[in-house]
Amino acid sequence: MPEVELFSPGSLGTCWYGKYHYLEPWVGCEHNCPYCYSRSRISVRESLRKHGTKFDCPIPLLPPEQLLRAIDKEANSGLINIVKLSRYTDIFTPQFVQNGLSHAILEVLAKSKVKRIIITTKGLPSSEIIRLMTDNAAKFSYNAAFRPSGLLPESPLAAFDSHLHPIEERLQAAQQIQSGGCLTTIHCDPFVAGIDDAPEALYPFLELLKKYHLNRVMWSYLLFSPGIMEEVRRAVPAADLDKILSRYNTETGRQVLPNQEDTISWAQNNETALKSVDTVAQALIAGGFQFVLCSLKSIKGLDLSKYPRTMLCDGQFYA
Repeated sequence: MPEVELFSPGSLGTCWYGKYHYLEPWVGCEHNCPYCYSRSRISVRESLRKHGTKFDCPIPLLPPEQLLRAIDKEANSGLINIVKLSRYTDIFTPQFVQNGLSHAILEVLAKSKVKRIIITTKGLPSSEIIRLMTDNAAKFSYNAAFRPSGLLPESPLAAFDSHLHPIEERLQAAQQIQSGGCLTTIHCDPFVAGIDDAPEALYPFLELLKKYHLNRVMWSYLLFSPGIMEEVRRAVPAADLDKILSRYNTETGRQVLPNQEDTISWAQNNETALKSVDTVAQALIAGGFQFVLCSLKSIKGLDLSKYPRTMLCDGQFYA
């Protein structure tokens, strides 16, 4: 059975295929987001079984000192130019931020031959990590993930964010990292049409971004899949979930990545997608943001002529 590897090349079928290597220092994630596709991937499930742990109790793939030596060896091999953290977990998983392992890994990478370190996170970096990143700003790209409706305590998706630090704390960290010279992007992910693009969620969130001078935005729509539905049904009230799923093509799943049957997912129907994209794009244009939409090619009938050219994400906007 396949297992999670410490380093692996970018996946076939993604915009970064052949450009980046993923680094997975541990298996599992304390954020334990109900919608996380990672929990349903065969390699993740096999690694969790091998290490005798659960998804919400992450464990390093190797003992810490051995892990750092292995990362140092690979990062200095000359074969890896760009590292993406991570595909299946979060480098700012709280326990590893607190015990210093996250910092130690980033320090090894910052000192290595690796040219670029791309972080996508829902976590909160420590002040030591922020200092390390800004001291090596040319090497780091920082993508902080949020959902606008996370601002709303009565949101039907409140459980999606229940293990995360408050939004403003994470935005403050992003501002500090951006001010230190790192390319910083706010990634609205996973975006749920009809909830995250509702005026009471979207506009206050964009005002917060302006407050913290964070003007680069990418957004990605939530894909559902059979492997996550048990967790999602526990997290979202049944009536609300039924309403959300009514906007999805649940009868026709598509395999997102070639040769990986565990990536079969359900996307929004086209009418929902087109309406949501226009709502979000117009709000971002009005706010003066730079922005791209992830997975643009999966939306049929989108008239690009009324949007900025940067709507076409080629994997470089956040890198």
